[in-house]
Amino acid sequence: MRLLFIFTFLLAMTSCKKELPPECVEKPVDSFNCYLSYAPVCGCNGKTYSNACFAEAYGILNYTMGACKK
Repeated sequence: MRLLFIFTFLLAMTSCKKELPPECVEKPVDSFNCYLSYAPVCGCNGKTYSNACFAEAYGILNYTMGACKK
């Protein structure tokens, strides 16, 4: 019985998804007017965007300069 409890607990802990804050969730975009220069930014969702304009167009408000590290 104790082993079953431990197994269930470990399974529950490993299957929990960490939810991103709203400013880190990519939203669908129909159109946007961003410049095409490449100045990569790393969004708080771990995705690299061509520049800050593209990140913000997708709703990513928290980002750092430079491409994301893999």
